[in-house]
Amino acid sequence: MTASLEALVVQVSLAVKDLRQTLESNEVETLEAILAQTTQALEAINGYAGGLPDGGPERLKNDILALEKAESDRLMGILNQASVDHQVNGALIKLALQRSAALQSFVAQQSPGATYEIGGAILESSGRVFSKKA
Repeated sequence: MTASLEALVVQVSLAVKDLRQTLESNEVETLEAILAQTTQALEAINGYAGGLPDGGPERLKNDILALEKAESDRLMGILNQASVDHQVNGALIKLALQRSAALQSFVAQQSPGATYEIGGAILESSGRVFSKKA
């Protein structure tokens, strides 16, 4: 049981840590793969103990706390760091969304078409309409 608990805790910890590093470095190219890895790890915790009513994260913590003290402390330390990383990831995602919205607004305001064209359409570099005046 200890090996499977440790494997699950390490899987979650690494996935959340990788996501944090990807978000901090703005590596958009790898974001999709890292998000899938993180989602899979978090679903593994939620499905811990086969999805029983008393399963999930609370059951995982209880099983870890039932281990020998040194092992329990080590695994809880890893899990606590993963929790901190998860909270930081949420903040980084919010900042990225705000930055994206600000850039879109800036581009829309800088476009001559937004001010001087009747339709006010702003095209992206791909030719799709980026925004349009109502």
